[in-house]
Amino acid sequence: MGTGGLRERKKRATHQALQRAAVSLFREHGPHAVTVEDICAHADVSPRTFFNYFTSKEEVLVPWDQETITNTPERVLARPDTEEPLRTAQAVLGEAMNTAMSGSTWRDQAVILRENPELIERVVTAFRAMESSLVEGLARKRNVSCEDPYVRLVGATAITALRVSVQAWQESESDSSLHEYLDEAFEQLHRGLRPND
Repeated sequence: MGTGGLRERKKRATHQALQRAAVSLFREHGPHAVTVEDICAHADVSPRTFFNYFTSKEEVLVPWDQETITNTPERVLARPDTEEPLRTAQAVLGEAMNTAMSGSTWRDQAVILRENPELIERVVTAFRAMESSLVEGLARKRNVSCEDPYVRLVGATAITALRVSVQAWQESESDSSLHEYLDEAFEQLHRGLRPND
């Protein structure tokens, strides 16, 4: 693999190290008692390095990194042309969740957000960014503007399904996986939002 691949692996490793350090400190001391400097000391990096990856300490709780958001249009375009747009959105968001859940801090991030709901705003901002990227991909695939009402509606609906699934999964005491919640949410959309019997 070339230099670009090595560089990307190093960037991802640093991102994950900062995330692990922050989440560990948040769980131990509470997010409000932890500073960026504390996180950097724990991860043995400089604050400048931290801000190359995150705009604030709260941003470490976002489930996916910027690369995942940036690559979303290309992942939409890679889906089969015959696939319904809502199915495409479901598949692409499922892949994004796979990336998020592959990190070692995923469940701890969810616990911190559940215990500190005032921090949700950063995650909401990330969901909006993901929605914009999803709409961009759907618009390019259909050769229409990002302002097209149909692709905007599909993007907004898909992100709402994801957000509701994450919230339901966080609040549930069952052993069901997040993917099960996500799949069920999308199946309800495909059924036309008719209630379960």
